[in-house]
Amino acid sequence: MTKEYLPVFAEEIFIVNLYGTDDEIDEFNDLMKANHIEKNLMSMALIIEEIKRRNFLKIGWHCCWRCQYYQNCKINWYRGERNMELRNCCTYCQNFWDCHKKFCAESGVSSKTEDSDK
Repeated sequence: MTKEYLPVFAEEIFIVNLYGTDDEIDEFNDLMKANHIEKNLMSMALIIEEIKRRNFLKIGWHCCWRCQYYQNCKINWYRGERNMELRNCCTYCQNFWDCHKKFCAESGVSSKTEDSDK
């Protein structure tokens, strides 16, 4: 676990240590050692996004290809660099909540944002 207090990464450290697998925690802590490197920041974001998708959002769409931001998305580019075949919609995308609403409607799952509108 990261021993140094880094308030900028407090939420990320919390999410990884609470919900991440042992491998994700180890990788995240290795990346934190040089968190000023862009590649490490993007890798940390990928870990966080996978944990959030798996534990909270449950969205399993591989929808990057239909996104208008697809060509310029750094997260998508780093997924390719890491040879990640699954490229699920992530919360960093400007279209995420629209995509999530469509996913919930098609899956018959209620969206948290729809519930809060009521």
